[in-house]
Amino acid sequence: MGSRHFLLLLVMLLAGCGGGTVRGNEAPAVTGYSPDPRPLAKTLVYECLDYEFIARLGPGEMAVWLDDRYVILSQVRSASGVKYQEGETVFWMKGDEAMLTLDGQRYTGCQLAPARAPWEDARRRGVDFRAVGNEPGWYLEIQRERQLLFVADYGMLRVMLDNPGEQFDDATRVYHAVAEGNDLRVEIVDEPCVDSMKGESFPSQVLVYHNGRTYWGCGRALEHPWE
Repeated sequence: MGSRHFLLLLVMLLAGCGGGTVRGNEAPAVTGYSPDPRPLAKTLVYECLDYEFIARLGPGEMAVWLDDRYVILSQVRSASGVKYQEGETVFWMKGDEAMLTLDGQRYTGCQLAPARAPWEDARRRGVDFRAVGNEPGWYLEIQRERQLLFVADYGMLRVMLDNPGEQFDDATRVYHAVAEGNDLRVEIVDEPCVDSMKGESFPSQVLVYHNGRTYWGCGRALEHPWE
């Protein structure tokens, strides 16, 4: 066989091994990763036997807020379950079973705490004070020097106004904003309060007045340990 024919045959064999057409800069799909059933872009709170932490999922990665630092873990292959890792920090889960390895210490029995998630999500977003109430369900978020967010009627009513600053009426802290057809007044008294449905205790009683309606509930200040 001549060299010209040999080269032609070699090119044909290599083309046949390609298995398809690659367009532009597309990379072949990575396989071998178990799908993560948890929702993306949602704050998750895990309570382990001797530890707790906050997580948030993105495509192929998991952000973890620890006591003293913030770490982004990448999804890696696992013989079973779903696994994320960055250095010696490893998160693994399979079904309802989850485990975190941190600085050589393994924390087992990690379970989701969904009731805490809205509070930790607010804290992560820089909310300074949060309150909740029932019948109908509502919540309030206050960010100093930024805004007041009031969501009521199980999400049907949503009011966001510039924070006018805190005022005092004796022992009552007051926020009062009027704009765009909304008259929103918030009164906070630092007296013990118990959620009427869940029985959870809070350090502050909260009254919200919006366009003639009154909402009663409980709240607490939020710290930001990652600043």
